[in-house]
Amino acid sequence: MEKIRHCLKTENGGAIIEAAILFPVMVLVFAGLVLLAMYLPVRSALQRAAQQAASAIAAEKSGVWLRYNEHAMQYEWLTAPDASVYGDDGEKARIIIENAEKSGPLGPRGTLEVSFETADYGMYKEITVTASRTIPMPVDLSFIGFPASLEIKAVSTAAVQNAVEFIRAADMTP
Repeated sequence: MEKIRHCLKTENGGAIIEAAILFPVMVLVFAGLVLLAMYLPVRSALQRAAQQAASAIAAEKSGVWLRYNEHAMQYEWLTAPDASVYGDDGEKARIIIENAEKSGPLGPRGTLEVSFETADYGMYKEITVTASRTIPMPVDLSFIGFPASLEIKAVSTAAVQNAVEFIRAADMTP
């Protein structure tokens, strides 16, 4: 009986119990920081690339003789109208996003999906580029509820006013 009273009065082993309680919490905090460190730079690069793609395609659809060279990643003035300006803009958006991410500090990781939409409102067109990147987690933490992969989505919109339609509308107003 004396040994039981002695064990109840001593404070030996308190640090081990505190460590056993705090260690899982610290692991979760560390895993959350790793997720954040993966998410923020990729999200920022993906948003910048999607905006660049939307702006480039909007400039081409504006009616000016300007084309975006997705391989050189710069605008070029044309000497004559280019029929390829009205080509497959979804594929062009994908190439722009891939090249913009390659030039970034991290480079592309995971799988990329790009969708492209154009809404024509007569006086102006709205170009929307949506880019989704799924990146795998470096460590499998699914046993504590973390996903095996992380999906990052960026949506960018650029509006362009068609100069010819603007002049026609201005001529019709009294």
